[in-house]
Amino acid sequence: MVYKVLRAVVRVIKKLDSLSFLAVVVTALPLTVLLGLSVAAVFYVYQQVAEQLALGRNEEIARISADRLSENLAGFVRVLTTISRLDIVRGGDPAQQKNALVQARDLLLDFDGGVIVLNQEGICTVTEPYRPDLLGQDFSSRPYFQVTRQTKLVTFSDIMQEEGSGEDIIVVAVPILSRDGEFRGVLSGRFYVQFQRIGEEIRKLYSDEVGEAYLIDRKGRVIYHPNYAFLGADFSQRLSVSRLLSGDRQGAVLVEGEDGIRRVVGYATVGITGWGLIVQEPWADVVAPAVRSLRSIIVALVIGIGVLVSFLFMGVQRVVGPITKMAAYARLVAAGDYTVHVPSNPIRELRDMAGAFNEMVEQISRYQAGLRQYVAAITKSQEEERRRIARDLHDDTIQALIAIGQRLELARELIHESPDEAVEQLRDLRKMVTRTIESVRAFSRDLRPTALEDLGLVPALQYLVNNLIQKDGTDASLSVEGSPDGLPPDLEVTIYRIVQEALTNIHRHAQASLVQVHAQFSPHLVIITVRDNGIGFNVPDDITELANQGSYGLLGVRERAQLFGGQVIITSQPGKGTEMQVLLPRQLPPPSTHPDEVMAVRSSSQN
Repeated sequence: MVYKVLRAVVRVIKKLDSLSFLAVVVTALPLTVLLGLSVAAVFYVYQQVAEQLALGRNEEIARISADRLSENLAGFVRVLTTISRLDIVRGGDPAQQKNALVQARDLLLDFDGGVIVLNQEGICTVTEPYRPDLLGQDFSSRPYFQVTRQTKLVTFSDIMQEEGSGEDIIVVAVPILSRDGEFRGVLSGRFYVQFQRIGEEIRKLYSDEVGEAYLIDRKGRVIYHPNYAFLGADFSQRLSVSRLLSGDRQGAVLVEGEDGIRRVVGYATVGITGWGLIVQEPWADVVAPAVRSLRSIIVALVIGIGVLVSFLFMGVQRVVGPITKMAAYARLVAAGDYTVHVPSNPIRELRDMAGAFNEMVEQISRYQAGLRQYVAAITKSQEEERRRIARDLHDDTIQALIAIGQRLELARELIHESPDEAVEQLRDLRKMVTRTIESVRAFSRDLRPTALEDLGLVPALQYLVNNLIQKDGTDASLSVEGSPDGLPPDLEVTIYRIVQEALTNIHRHAQASLVQVHAQFSPHLVIITVRDNGIGFNVPDDITELANQGSYGLLGVRERAQLFGGQVIITSQPGKGTEMQVLLPRQLPPPSTHPDEVMAVRSSSQN
């Protein structure tokens, strides 16, 4: 059983690169992507709308909750204000003030940190309940005392540490004023942050199974949070808190927490206190209805695509057979059989493909034939050149060396008998050596462009132009644009040989009276243009056809250009001269034998 399953898997894998599979993928995949994008677009729009609605909702909840919290906290202020306006409290007598607080004890139960009275200098004179550790303490440096004394208004403090115990507390400070408005002291109600008395007011206003609300002071520290571990923590770096601290009165943002959960966060200022109330809920709960709907859509989409793929696969099978046969024909061509001919097909696209295939085979056949003739001509030329060099060396250089040797022997014999005649022999010998050296240098120049090595590319090209002028008296010129500095040596030799071959063709065939050579060196490309006013010729569609006519020069130019990833463009008409333009990249292309790359270069050179 396992063996059968493995065989089935292998068969499926082998079909993954088949035309049937690819055709189905190419046809069905765009439709699938389109449908998927449509669903995604709908979901995105819904998400954007839901995001805006959620942000607006949470902002409104935060604003309303902050307003109600402000009203509730105003109740604490009213209690303290009522007590501070009693004449026995205004009088400044600590005993009477203590008596007033004792009588109002039931009203002060909400202040779990107690209530204290500070005199004009900020000294604690009364506590309720009795706190001996606070009596006599100087609170004048506390910000809430200074603000209350300066503004004569109610002040809510930020989180601070209580004197002695070090516990985090919140203080509500109400000024004690005389009837004529003179500052007499401060009546302070105190809340321990850990007891969460103020948090009870928030829980009354906001209760949600998934969301949560918390309260921060004007410095970003947490006064209330459902999670006790966050009490007193600094949340000033959170986006919603930082916006409150920067002056925003209310707003809403979508944030991602340290736990990786995205949340919709609304915030608002609690007016009477200057604190901030933050309300938040997970984003997943907001979009949960859309996600459930999307699942049903995806299931329907998958079923529809499956049905579509089945119909497409059956239709593609009708096309696969002829293309499979064409692949077999291609393998025959790759093996060297250029007599292959693909029969026509009733399907128009396959018929066009068969025609293009047959045309390609004919072009390859012509190219191979031209290339064989070109290689044969090059081989013959090389053999003739070798024979010429051997003949010249034997008839010229070797004979000169033999004569030099004989003259040396004669001079040696005459050196004692007839010194004057020996000197004359040495003078003749020096002339022979000089002529031999010039002959060897001529061989060297024929075999290797010494002007290129000694003078550089531009002077070497000028040397070629000057040679043409000397041979034919042709009006020839060289113009240069840019600088060849930095060209690879092999590319310089190729440019030299291309210009040399072009000028040789002009000398042999063009019958031109005017020749212009232009070399343009741009940062990424070298363009060589050779133009003449000669007799011109009809340029064949395939340049390899020139080889059939015995003209190998231009074919050699194209082969040299292709070695460097370049192309050759030839423009000519009978009686209107010829222009050859060679485009070469400045940087050598990486070596590649990939058929697509080779055909791309060859196609570009033929167009």
